[in-house]
Amino acid sequence: MNRRSLVFLLAALGAMLAGCSTASSGSIPEPRNPGLKLQGATDARPAAFDRVLLEPVQLQFRAVAPLAATAAGIPGTRTAFPVSERARKALAADTNRILREELGKSTRFELTEQAGPGVLVIRPALRDIVSRTPPEEPPGRSEVLLDRVGEATLVLDFVDGASGRLLGTASDRRSAEGSFGSASFGAIRANSVEVGQEVRRVLRRWGSSLRKRAEQLQAVARPLD
Repeated sequence: MNRRSLVFLLAALGAMLAGCSTASSGSIPEPRNPGLKLQGATDARPAAFDRVLLEPVQLQFRAVAPLAATAAGIPGTRTAFPVSERARKALAADTNRILREELGKSTRFELTEQAGPGVLVIRPALRDIVSRTPPEEPPGRSEVLLDRVGEATLVLDFVDGASGRLLGTASDRRSAEGSFGSASFGAIRANSVEVGQEVRRVLRRWGSSLRKRAEQLQAVARPLD
């Protein structure tokens, strides 16, 4: 890679995007870089790595009123619903599994379970998670159709596995919504099966973008000693 190309790549990866913040700051980032564009923490080139450690995802939900505080949470009277502990655990498990599966498709690095030299640590967080899905109705009740089931911001910190230095951050806010052109014209049935499928589809897209960002970071890293 010639010097001109290297400078271009570093500038592209290190471009600061106004309004974005890191996952470690505790604040909710503005989704101003869709597609998980990477903003560099410093101008220095990262150390070379050939392994990636994916830490467990952190979840942060938007506070909403409990169902008892409104008209039984009837659709149409509210736009956000509380998320059960069971659903929270399922979301965490799906996120960890899918991001790991997508990273594992790379032919440029391997996954590892331990930080150290030659390792890139990725710290994912889902922030400001909002559920638009009402509780499932008992059998026999009228069916509820949704144009979206929820939304969240994925925040990723990329950290040097040897020094613990933050290399860069990426974030992206997305809504889980039906695909237009289907028989139901993009509507999603408010049941655990269809809602789960849509959420996993969004997670899969994020995982694919994450793999590309990690490979881009590897491309501009210092050569192995």
